Amino acid sequence: MDNISFHLKIGETKPFLSIDDQLDLLIKRGLIVSDRNNALNILNRTNYYRFSAYSLTLRKDNVFYPNITFDNIYELYRFDDALRKIIFQHSQYVEIALRSYISYEHTKKYGPQGYMDNKNFSDPLYHTDFLLKLSNEIEKSDDLFVNHYKRDFDSMFPLWVAIECSTFGNLSKLFKNMKPDDKTLISKTYFGVNRSYIENWLQATVYARNVAAHGGRFYNRKLRPVPLKLASKYSQAFDRCSAFAYIYAIYKMQPTKALSQSMRSELTTLFDSYPFALKKHVGFPDNWLDILNESENKKAY
Repeated sequence: MDNISFHLKIGETKPFLSIDDQLDLLIKRGLIVSDRNNALNILNRTNYYRFSAYSLTLRKDNVFYPNITFDNIYELYRFDDALRKIIFQHSQYVEIALRSYISYEHTKKYGPQGYMDNKNFSDPLYHTDFLLKLSNEIEKSDDLFVNHYKRDFDSMFPLWVAIECSTFGNLSKLFKNMKPDDKTLISKTYFGVNRSYIENWLQATVYARNVAAHGGRFYNRKLRPVPLKLASKYSQAFDRCSAFAYIYAIYKMQPTKALSQSMRSELTTLFDSYPFALKKHVGFPDNWLDILNESENKKAY
């Protein structure tokens, strides 16, 4: 243990507080609580530290602004939960479509098991790492179609089967390592943009999907790992590390016009349903609908 470096350290920290004490602390800081039992139940199932993060825009120096209520914070919490569901669902549509696009185009050019040949990719070592991860994912899978190929085809998986076992993160890395011409074909044919955008947007989508899948917060948060690549006209239109930037990437890669329209409608309904949530705290500019509408009109379907 002494020779291992940790970001966690043992030392003096904040004391333990019961759920009642946690609520009393919020009240002491000026928060209005109309239903104590309901507030206690919410704190008990959400974690005080997680819940209080949604109050950061509602207080200064640990004192709440006048007339801020527990219900106000809970509305922001529920807004973020609903936003996560939109992000997760529409990221799934991108993932499923990308599996299909890659397996179809790569197999058409290189054959059903061309994905096993490092020469068909830009970086052989990078692709070897992909294959190792894919092999592990196949080994752990108990899907009927996987067992069918293990049993009846001696584990000789064509790409259209193997790719269904890949994680979204590994799928994104597979696309990144495809030959430039192959990436360009998929990017132009299915998304209507240059391959450099799709590489970047896929990384952003994978990251946002993972945040959503694990219940992470989008409200009042910078998503720094993957600053979004944007056309020059949008470079100053919104924060490239905001939730909206990542949503923009997911929106741009929706596989059908109907899904794009559905996502836009869901976002509009979201803000209507949670009026206390401010668009600026998720990076939405005032003209966000115009930006999405314009980008939709330029997409290739």
